[in-house]
Amino acid sequence: MKRKNTTVEIAAPKEAVEAVLNDAPSFITNWPYVVRVSMKDGLKAEIMLPRFIFKFRDVYRFEHHADYNSHIYDGTGETGQISLVVTLKEWRKNTGAVLELSYQGKGEFWLGKTLQDFVEKIGSILKEMAENRPVQEQIRVPANTKESIATNVDFSDPMSVASFLSKSRMVHSGLHVISEKGLFDLISELRATIQDRILYISGITNDGTSSFKVLLDGSRILAIEHRTSEGVEVVKVENDEGSRRALEIASRIRGTYMVNVWVPIGGV
Repeated sequence: MKRKNTTVEIAAPKEAVEAVLNDAPSFITNWPYVVRVSMKDGLKAEIMLPRFIFKFRDVYRFEHHADYNSHIYDGTGETGQISLVVTLKEWRKNTGAVLELSYQGKGEFWLGKTLQDFVEKIGSILKEMAENRPVQEQIRVPANTKESIATNVDFSDPMSVASFLSKSRMVHSGLHVISEKGLFDLISELRATIQDRILYISGITNDGTSSFKVLLDGSRILAIEHRTSEGVEVVKVENDEGSRRALEIASRIRGTYMVNVWVPIGGV
């Protein structure tokens, strides 16, 4: 079994760090190397660990356990096991976090550097999400600040997405059937009840084989990502060609998805 660890100092109280850790689906979704997450029959995450020309892929069923100062995420896959232990220590207004990642499975003898990178990036994501977790109901962000936050989101960078979500709040979660018109009917339905211009919408099928993310400013698509078993398409709209491609991707998305919607903090 390979073990790698890292330590991060987080400029946030322990309660803010624990709020991130207690939301296991959201936390694991933002880990690097996570291909997709499914909530069908428990929390499952497909993780692909690259090394040289090899890619070690497995689907892990995760269980989350917590006590006074530790959080454990145990993942059991078809061919191996992966486990993350996060131990917290609060001092003054900061919180120290020690993360230990353990892996046993295919390629464990070659994955030392990959696992070290894995645990260090998880630590960075935890720090980012906890430090940027404000008292949401008490903060209002000017519209131009919200637009700036949205413009800087990069779907190809998990840290960028994690940073955006840490400055946002979820305003809707539910199961939706997306028809032959793709995302457009869903967007219209959400716009009827959510007045904020900037929306981040994500969806995933029960079996985890298809997922999407879309960032909107009004009716305009700023960025879109669509993942299927055949691959991933990502477009950040910067010109007319990008806008055309984004609309094509949106029109192809259909099926039954668990949909979550976030808005930059400042109310809806």
